Amino acid sequence: MTTVKRIMAVAALASVCAVGSAGAASADTTVAPMANPSECRYETMGDWGGRALCKKSNGGSFRAIVACKSATTGKIQYFYGPWAKTGTSTAYCSGDTRALFAGVGLSPTVRT
Repeated sequence: MTTVKRIMAVAALASVCAVGSAGAASADTTVAPMANPSECRYETMGDWGGRALCKKSNGGSFRAIVACKSATTGKIQYFYGPWAKTGTSTAYCSGDTRALFAGVGLSPTVRT
């Protein structure tokens, strides 16, 4: 196991332990269960990008993801829109790339 993977595994375990240990939380801290956003849809917008929209945040965040292909090299690159809790997230292709397909990234927490 590489050092980076070990650090990530330890951080993930520490985060699970912190959530699971009720005695460690202060009296005024509220921990609420969160879920991924739902009722999401996504689409490419012409050949320049894609967008995503989720009707229910459920306490989480979402962002648009678009796969774009270079006209000169044929290489596929992924571009990401900003995290959003409401509204629409838009991801834009860059340079000589053109949108192939879109998707949506989900997170059970609020991201910025």
